[in-house]
Amino acid sequence: MDGQPVWLASLSRRRPNGRFVYVPDWSGPQRRDAERLLRTVLFGVGDPTRERLFRMNVTLCLHRAATDAEVAAQPAWFLEAPGCGLAGGPVEVLAESVPGALSTKPCERPIREPFDRHPHGWLPVGCGECGPCRARDEAARAAGGR
Repeated sequence: MDGQPVWLASLSRRRPNGRFVYVPDWSGPQRRDAERLLRTVLFGVGDPTRERLFRMNVTLCLHRAATDAEVAAQPAWFLEAPGCGLAGGPVEVLAESVPGALSTKPCERPIREPFDRHPHGWLPVGCGECGPCRARDEAARAAGGR
């Protein structure tokens, strides 16, 4: 969000036996209900005209840019503290109301770190070489991480 802090809401689903229902396996109505719930959770905060909906394999996530007034209301230490690192990229960007920076895009050749035998049971590990990975590394260095 062009360096603006974001609000983040994320949602995952589990089966009665405790196993994950992977986001790509959600039905259309489940996905629409999840999007509605994420927007309900963030109701009244942030700038709803600046959102990014994306998925990992286990979670559906919504970033919403904080408003200038919300940022201004933070204590000085919040704005002066060095960055503590960036999260990895999404598996897929589903929608964005403003174009995201290259660093917000999925890795073009993710290394799949498996944690389950299901086809979507993997965590993305950036390849470190594609444009989005290089942009994330550069952003992390600029923020004082890595």
